[in-house]
Amino acid sequence: MGTPSILNQVNAALQTVVMNEEEQQAYKAKHQVASVKKSLRRKGKPNRTLPAILGKRTLSNYLETCTTFFVRARELTGLKMLSELFTAEIILETLDTYYQDKAPATLRGLLSALSMLHQALRRLRWVKGWSPINGALRQRVRDYREDGAVRAPRFGYLPEDALRIIEHLKTKESVFALPAEIVLRCGLRRSEVAGMKGSDIDLVNQKLRIQGKGGKIRFVELPADLAVKLNTSKEYLFTPSQSWKSAFYQAVRQAARELGIKISGLHRLRSNYAQEKYRKLRKQGKPDMAARQAVSQALGHNRVDVMGCYVDVKQVI
Repeated sequence: MGTPSILNQVNAALQTVVMNEEEQQAYKAKHQVASVKKSLRRKGKPNRTLPAILGKRTLSNYLETCTTFFVRARELTGLKMLSELFTAEIILETLDTYYQDKAPATLRGLLSALSMLHQALRRLRWVKGWSPINGALRQRVRDYREDGAVRAPRFGYLPEDALRIIEHLKTKESVFALPAEIVLRCGLRRSEVAGMKGSDIDLVNQKLRIQGKGGKIRFVELPADLAVKLNTSKEYLFTPSQSWKSAFYQAVRQAARELGIKISGLHRLRSNYAQEKYRKLRKQGKPDMAARQAVSQALGHNRVDVMGCYVDVKQVI
């Protein structure tokens, strides 16, 4: 009898931590609770990993996520059994090799799936000891995304590095070269670029009509040489899907890495736009606060203080 596939091993393990509907109803009756999920959360904290899988969708997601991960781990190591593959060293190598450019939500979902799988493997006695999905590993994964802390300042690239990233994408004939240039020169969010419509482009007045967060409408200046690159006959210029947005983000991060640029992230191109706009306004004689307000509005923010996350004023002036 041959070695079972990674898929079959993962499935066999995860089935041991599934709580089916009948078991959930019995749990509610025994513990007199309305929600199994809330009751099982350790100390009631919503970010704690549950000790069981409660839904079919969660099981399906975990199965796909863990199978993909350990197929990659097998390719790296040549090992075939989860009992051999589920070690800190192999998990770190697989993460470093395949997951550095993944979005924060993807990484969080992966770590949750691996944590659950470890519970299952311990239940089967395929592995022993503490889970390698610990604080140190989670910090390592957070370090992949130095721009992932959305409330921390994410200032732009060096101006020349921002241009190098765009040119690198063009040289590679990447479909994300034009979207990246739009972020750099118009300051749009990733979701705003993905949702751009041909009808939103005003070639006469060189303006973009952008529907931002909360459905708020703003108009952004569109450079003439950039406008000619946009196909106004299309309903959507790009693809308003999560998969396209994730691929866009990864393309910019990969370009930065290939160029040897130490910081990375699509959002930094938006910061470059903010910095350049603030610099121009100040050189034109606008007072500091007026310049801040203008930049914040161009970025689609209501609060002026948000601009401090985009522009290091001391470095710009």
